[in-house]
Amino acid sequence: MASGICVVHSEQWPLMTFHTTENDKVKKINEHIRSQTKVSVQDQILLLDSKILKPHRKLSSYGIDKETTIHLTLKVVKPSDEELPLYLVESRNEGQRHLLRVRRSSSVSQVREMIQSVTAVTPKKQTVTCNGKRLEDGKIMADYNITSGSLLFLTAHCIGG
Repeated sequence: MASGICVVHSEQWPLMTFHTTENDKVKKINEHIRSQTKVSVQDQILLLDSKILKPHRKLSSYGIDKETTIHLTLKVVKPSDEELPLYLVESRNEGQRHLLRVRRSSSVSQVREMIQSVTAVTPKKQTVTCNGKRLEDGKIMADYNITSGSLLFLTAHCIGG
């Protein structure tokens, strides 16, 4: 399979270089950028010349092939990092609700610690979902499009119960 190199440059970060294949989708570049900059995929706008690259399209659909080094400009719309009041709904205790104050930049691990402080359920025993998605360690709240007033759902699991 033919491969190439993608070079992403931005005013905020040093050059980022990634190996790609012609069948790779733009989303792969978005994910590489997220891993190096912590800017969520939805907050990125990637440009090639004057074209906005769509995450679901293949690099080859933009005429990018094995001979091409891609120079992209990353425009970042920095989200505000305001405090977001969220409600945690427990599956046990008749759906008891707890108010949590998190930031868009809060990590899932930090939120799990907050949950432990109000429910006594350890992070290892927590299954937390929001907007139908399970929250994963290594991500931040902005990755889940969480807004003020969103509901987090906690299911505590036990082994051998």
